[in-house]
Amino acid sequence: MKTFLKMLLATILGGAILLFIGFIILASFASLANKEVVIEKGSVLTINLNNVIYERADDNPFGAFNPLSQEPSFPLGLNDILASLKTAANDDNIVGVYLKGGIPMTGNATLEEIRNALRTFRESGKFVYSYSEIMTQKGLFLTSEADSIFMNPEGFFEWNGLNASVTYYKDALDKIGVKPVVLRATGNKYKSAVEPFLRQDMSPENEKQLSDLISSVWGDYLAEISKSRNLDANTLNTLADSMAITSPITAAKNGLIDAPLYEDEVLNLMLPATGKDDIKDIDFVSVHTYASDAKLGKGGYNDNKIAVVIAQGDIVSGKGSEYQIGSERIAEAIRKARKNDKVKAIVLRVNSPGGSALASEVIWREVDLARKEKPVVASMGSVAASGGYYISCFADTIVAQPTTVTGSIGAFGLFFTAEELMHNTLGVNIENVKTNKYSDLGTIDRTLTASEMRMLIRQVDQVYGTFKKRVAEGRGFTEEYVDSIGGGHVYSGRDALELGLVDVLGGLEDAIQIAKNMANIEGSEYRVVEYPELEDPFVRLMKQINGDFEAKLIKEKLGPYANYIDMAENAKTMQGYQTHLGYDLTID
Repeated sequence: MKTFLKMLLATILGGAILLFIGFIILASFASLANKEVVIEKGSVLTINLNNVIYERADDNPFGAFNPLSQEPSFPLGLNDILASLKTAANDDNIVGVYLKGGIPMTGNATLEEIRNALRTFRESGKFVYSYSEIMTQKGLFLTSEADSIFMNPEGFFEWNGLNASVTYYKDALDKIGVKPVVLRATGNKYKSAVEPFLRQDMSPENEKQLSDLISSVWGDYLAEISKSRNLDANTLNTLADSMAITSPITAAKNGLIDAPLYEDEVLNLMLPATGKDDIKDIDFVSVHTYASDAKLGKGGYNDNKIAVVIAQGDIVSGKGSEYQIGSERIAEAIRKARKNDKVKAIVLRVNSPGGSALASEVIWREVDLARKEKPVVASMGSVAASGGYYISCFADTIVAQPTTVTGSIGAFGLFFTAEELMHNTLGVNIENVKTNKYSDLGTIDRTLTASEMRMLIRQVDQVYGTFKKRVAEGRGFTEEYVDSIGGGHVYSGRDALELGLVDVLGGLEDAIQIAKNMANIEGSEYRVVEYPELEDPFVRLMKQINGDFEAKLIKEKLGPYANYIDMAENAKTMQGYQTHLGYDLTID
């Protein structure tokens, strides 16, 4: 017994010591991360494109610490990239930008934002060089704005057009005896969120809307790349059809890149601008390091503020996380911006496929209240569809990129019954004792009756009716017109502009300038502030210790495939009826 107690005490003491040492290491790392960085003359701003790019990265020194590699791993935030490029253009210590990698893991509209910022940066006369070992089509779309594009001679080049893929589950569900109960609003034939559970192939309506969507996006790819690289758009399309370009050598021969070079050769090209004699002496500064002092707007601590409310991820009830749009947290952020007299205008930055209809309504209400007191501009990211459009539709002006995925005005409900699985396969029987006729509505062990289905369809029709009403009032349409372009139909930002769902094609900086002008702020006498405020790093550390940390590491390693984890997590929080794009749509 004494031996056991000694071992137990030693284990507890050892754990405490290790925990203490761990906190010391993390605290030291946090101190190092927050240390003021001096940018040396001749420095090169580096953007590692082989990363997931969020609207706003979780700038947490504890979260960035990777215990497996013992190295910091800061995610990229679009806000940091834009602020860094804007500031670097006028920073005499920064001589150029180095884009490293060709596999950006983000949406097309985000790439357009960065492209535009690079174009503005180049007007300063400083260089932008790109180097990669693998170049995807998204990578070329972004890096084609560089002065010069280089690739490893033995690298891989992708140029074969866009493909939209949707995964279908009906046969798999049939095999295990699970039946989906689909509640799609009347007339919502384009609301394909529920389609993967109803059928094993794509409906004609969904195929048509996805074909229109990717054709529009591909058209923008061809137009922008041909303009940047001084090539013919039709020739680019023919090259994609023939799969003629698969290597850096063929890409260079056809003008898509400048030359196949090794990285050391590319770095040597930077030496004259940096004033260095050897590539080992070049000072490279990361976006994360540089962005700490970079601002989206000028004016220092001017009292005129423009609030950028960042809403990214699925729309859920409650607080949500940094990568979710929690109705409570985002509504509170809009409310704070509205009540702050120094905030002269609000930009609602939306990058979301939607989510809970009720949560969307909660946020919509705060947007409605805000626009009655000060200008509100919605800036759409790569996706602002369904609930993402719901929370945007009452803005005074809606700004979207040509490749933004938007629309999807519709509603649905979805749950599952497992009567066959439970009774026939597992031999499980559930008995219910009820007080009322419909008390067992929604239990998984039985299918719904016809009257129950009619009742639930009426409810989802009511949700869709409210959605149509919000869009009609916000955009100055009739509900009949909204219904004609709604029904769950998805559009590109360019097509949405023609339909009146969007006012202006542009990015976040354009939205900020529109908000500034609407608020009658002159010149650069303003500063941009971001809402909601990020949680204290120590609070987030406690959450990570409780299991968040490993999931985050896994997601960062999975990159674009992390959506499958997110879908599983979001399924647990999806309550009530949904205004959601719904399915996992991959465009590559």
